[in-house]
Amino acid sequence: MVKQLTLLFSFFLVTIAFSQGNNPYFTLTPAKFNADDAEIGVYKNAGNNALILVSSKEWGIVKRVNGNDQHFFNYFTVDAKSNKVGKFQRKSNSKFNEGPLCFTPNGNRVFFTRNSKKKSASTQKRELMLFSAEVSAKGKWSNITPCNINNKGYSVGHPAVSKDGDYLVFASEAPGGQGGTDLYVASLDANGTIGEPMNLGTKVNTSGNEFFPWFSPEGQLFFASNGLKGMGGYDLFVTELKNGKDVFNPMNLEAPINSSSDDIAIVYHEDMKGYMSSNREKNNDNIYNFTQLRPIVFKVIMTGTVTDLNTNDTLREATLNIKNPKGDIVATLVTDAKGGYNVNLEPDQTYTVEVQKENHKNEQFNLNTDFNTPKVKQNVALENRPNVTYTGIVTDTKTKNTLQGVKVTLKDLSSGKEVLITNSDVTGSFTKAFQDLKYGKEQRFEIKLEKKDYATKLIDFSYTPTQTGTVSINDLIDLSIGKVEVGVDLSKLMQLGDIYFDYGKFDIREDAAIQLDKIVSIMNEYPSMIIELGSHTDCRGAKDANKKLSDNRAKASADYIRTRITTPTRISGIGYGEAKLKVNCPCEGKVVSPCPEEEHAKNRRTEFIVKKVK
Repeated sequence: MVKQLTLLFSFFLVTIAFSQGNNPYFTLTPAKFNADDAEIGVYKNAGNNALILVSSKEWGIVKRVNGNDQHFFNYFTVDAKSNKVGKFQRKSNSKFNEGPLCFTPNGNRVFFTRNSKKKSASTQKRELMLFSAEVSAKGKWSNITPCNINNKGYSVGHPAVSKDGDYLVFASEAPGGQGGTDLYVASLDANGTIGEPMNLGTKVNTSGNEFFPWFSPEGQLFFASNGLKGMGGYDLFVTELKNGKDVFNPMNLEAPINSSSDDIAIVYHEDMKGYMSSNREKNNDNIYNFTQLRPIVFKVIMTGTVTDLNTNDTLREATLNIKNPKGDIVATLVTDAKGGYNVNLEPDQTYTVEVQKENHKNEQFNLNTDFNTPKVKQNVALENRPNVTYTGIVTDTKTKNTLQGVKVTLKDLSSGKEVLITNSDVTGSFTKAFQDLKYGKEQRFEIKLEKKDYATKLIDFSYTPTQTGTVSINDLIDLSIGKVEVGVDLSKLMQLGDIYFDYGKFDIREDAAIQLDKIVSIMNEYPSMIIELGSHTDCRGAKDANKKLSDNRAKASADYIRTRITTPTRISGIGYGEAKLKVNCPCEGKVVSPCPEEEHAKNRRTEFIVKKVK
């Protein structure tokens, strides 16, 4: 019958179909006033709230269509209590077709569809036209006038006024559309003048036909289409207008509203109730009552969990800022105790989501929302970026007292840059804070401690940050420095590394030179200092051989230093062999020492004993 209707009227992205399954949006029952004639819309008359039925019941001119005698469509009244159909105001009906109509929100004006009295010279059809009329408090129509957007070359009809009365949506086959009948929107002023129409675009309009628009009390736009993906024939769809021009991707209303037949002309009479037309039974357009069971929400639900990339722990109180394409923040979220979040977003939007959490690297992602994915799960893992504050306290090696005024230099060994130069405070303390560190990446430093009358100390220090907090350097290395005085061993004060020689040799190796250079430095700092360099072995091997080897090594080391200091006679080298064992591990003759290798290593040492300072 819709095909017949289209002939009588002389004209007339992929759509998302939410799977409703066992949870439909509507219930549907046939209206009690249906007849064998075609009924294609029921409207509530402003003023008296009487029902206006668009039907091809007998009244007026008969036109022969497809070999059948059919009456033109006219307006009729329906008694809601008795379901009896009667004639509507005579002057509201013409000799030809009347069609879909709507009232302004204040009820003072009606817009309705009607065939032109004359055929178009270009199409030889009686094109559809929009008319408006004033409506009295008792529902009487008067001052019927054609609207200003009519055109002799194409049809305009099927009006729907927005909830606020600011704009009008209508159907037209105007040139330049998507094909067939398209939906258009135009502004509407208080006098009923319609502004410049704008095509609603390819989200709504197709190469097929889109018509019968209607605004629900919630302001959502319903319409019929045979070009959008549906269940067969004409299906009913719903969308929303943004700013009076932009639309969301339409949603198919599915069963029971839609069927494999033609389903059209949905009209709300109350908040959740109204009428629609369908030819699903006996191929005849009849009216059906519908009740909407739940709201249709045009939102995309985004959920997810924010976790720590390095530990996989969930992150509570992480912040998500959601921005629109202009960069405006449209929503700010904070994750719950389990690191979760949930937000409703508008479809057909491109959002930028920025995720932040203290002591973590910020992340962001783009999200394009549409009804293909009404529920989006987006988990986010933030890289742990610890903030670490190193603290240290410098003390006197001998007295254990804290030392004020110690110059502390902290060098980053990965970059070679000095990242801290400071003096210890009255408590002997110093601090250095680092922010946004790489999780699990070791930091390696050289700490230099300098103070007058004390031996300068160079210490290697490393730490691998895995969490934000304060790290006590004293818990990891010795930050004490010793006073330079007669009898002390500089190798202990300065924590010199071992001075190694190749087996059975006494040539100065590169690694040994590094340690000896530290002695050179302090002897140049104290130009009157006199040092005795003593070389010691463990007990293993022949005593005479040990004495000779240690003596050669001591003299080679002293010679290395002697060439690099003022007054070379300030240092002497003596080899003691195994005469001064630090750890009692004797092994002379047939005696086999029970000492482990670590104990023997303590006996193989080089000492730098201060004989004179000033």
